[in-house]
Amino acid sequence: MAALLVALSIMAIMMTVTMPVWRQLSQREKEEELVFRGLQYARAIGLYERKYANAPPPSIDVLVQQHFLRKKYKDPITNDDFAPITAVQAAAATATQQPGRTGSTPAARPPASSAAAGTSRSTGSQGGVTGVASKSKDTSIRIYNGRTHYNEWTFVYAPPAPTPGSGGGPGTTTPGQRGQPQRGQPQQGGPGGPRPNPGGGAGAPFSNPFRVPPAPGPGR
Repeated sequence: MAALLVALSIMAIMMTVTMPVWRQLSQREKEEELVFRGLQYARAIGLYERKYANAPPPSIDVLVQQHFLRKKYKDPITNDDFAPITAVQAAAATATQQPGRTGSTPAARPPASSAAAGTSRSTGSQGGVTGVASKSKDTSIRIYNGRTHYNEWTFVYAPPAPTPGSGGGPGTTTPGQRGQPQRGQPQQGGPGGPRPNPGGGAGAPFSNPFRVPPAPGPGR
């Protein structure tokens, strides 16, 4: 009987030690799944915008109905739906976090209040869905993009920046046409082209100074 009590006491101590470790491992697995599912939403939004001329989807359900998203993933932290992030919320967060800055800015990370706001409101009047976020305000184990709370882990689709020099702006030339003269303009000297006149003006015929004059004919 005493041995059984000792064994039970040892087992209780071991459970007390291993429970926090097991809970932490389980939480880390949920965080990995949160990142995977969030990126699936961002990828589906990007595919939708490519098809519809950069117009964001009006809702998450549209992504599933049109097969851009395999299914409506649940938030593994709360076992509930993700909070959609609209274009208006992302723009407001950008203006709040970077005041006075003009030009293109990277994808904004809306704070907790803006990420979860509008979950019960219609997203169609707010510019469409550009990303998702968790509703949980708990502190995370992992630091994701400098954020330590799950509702700050935003997964927003960011369009790729245009490559410099890819467009046909002023001063650019079309490949294969560089150096070709325009119609009506004289060509410059070069291989296979007319050579300049050393002693004449522009457009004067070229005379060879080393040419031998013809022999005089009879009677000259």
